[in-house]
Amino acid sequence: MAIQENTPVVIIGAGVAGLTLATFLKVAGITCIVLERRDRSYVQTRQRAGVVDARNVQMFERWSLADRLLGGPVAQTIDYRTDGVSRVFEISKEDAVEGRFCTQQMLVNNLLRVLVDEMGADVRFSVTDVTIRNEAGVAPQVAYADANGLHELTCVHIAGCDADRGVSRASIPAGILTTIIHDFGYAWLAALVEAPVAAHPIMGISEHGFVGQLPRGPHRSRYYLQCSLDDQLSDWPDQRLWDEIRLRTGDAGLTNSAVLERELVPLRSVVHVPIQHGQLFLAGDAAHLFPPTGAKGMNLALFDVDMLAQALISAVRDDDLAPLAAYTDTVMPHVWRYQEFSSWMTNTMHDAGDSTLHGTFCQKTARARLDALFDVPAAARIHSEYLRGMA
Repeated sequence: MAIQENTPVVIIGAGVAGLTLATFLKVAGITCIVLERRDRSYVQTRQRAGVVDARNVQMFERWSLADRLLGGPVAQTIDYRTDGVSRVFEISKEDAVEGRFCTQQMLVNNLLRVLVDEMGADVRFSVTDVTIRNEAGVAPQVAYADANGLHELTCVHIAGCDADRGVSRASIPAGILTTIIHDFGYAWLAALVEAPVAAHPIMGISEHGFVGQLPRGPHRSRYYLQCSLDDQLSDWPDQRLWDEIRLRTGDAGLTNSAVLERELVPLRSVVHVPIQHGQLFLAGDAAHLFPPTGAKGMNLALFDVDMLAQALISAVRDDDLAPLAAYTDTVMPHVWRYQEFSSWMTNTMHDAGDSTLHGTFCQKTARARLDALFDVPAAARIHSEYLRGMA
């Protein structure tokens, strides 16, 4: 016999999107239950890309949570390195708000501390067999199993924050969603290494392909190297990895360090429309995917849950369903602006490198676009606004 419970909101997924949404609802006095298939230790230690941009610093300030959740130094520079020559781009700002190099892992740990340990929110880890009932005329229900047996949660609204392969979007009947996909035709090898960023985060181009280096805490960083979609991890032993990093950064004196993990990431954009069905609302990677070049995946997820939290509060507390009904229309313009920027970054950084990719013409025009960031004030200002999430 299943354990029966009632709650206004069920959130599926305890990543950045699910935990942030739950925190906003908790601050507003809205009860919710968060379900997560992994245990807490895994959620706290898994590595994910992303830093909090200025727009979302403002968002956390508006919710009176910035000081409790956002650590790390201000992120204000990028080394756009061309054939080994560094050019440091300084992100300009017309207000006092700055992005933070608060990584996704740092934010998740801060959210768990504030939401679970300090606020006492109901986050349930290690759940299995999650199913969703979301039919017209019937109260929504989420069922799951854990070490204590079967559970059935009857609710009013469901937030699907369980990433690209979760059960939330998969529960929507066929024919409801339109899925728009763009494949860029290449992949990144992402390698977490035991070495910090020496100066500025790097986005490097050369005839040998793209290379990037971003910090992952005070002692580690993650390198990204352009590679073929056909590559296997076995094609990238440690020595080849470090040889290619030295070649593409132009830093012949760089020494090898421990490689802690590596994965292959095909670069693609995916948008699902609409991002709601019945009383189920999708957020983050369950609704859209971005190529990592623009660092917008986590930040768009935070925008989603900001909009969704406000809509859920209006529905639960004020009995105003209009913001929920408009959720897809509210979020989609922002999704496409972020997709455009991510596509610009991806095409520019890869076309500007290896001329065999799309030809010499594309290489030269892409390099001209990068030059404009340093030579044309208007181009630098617009680029800064996209990086800050203010465009």
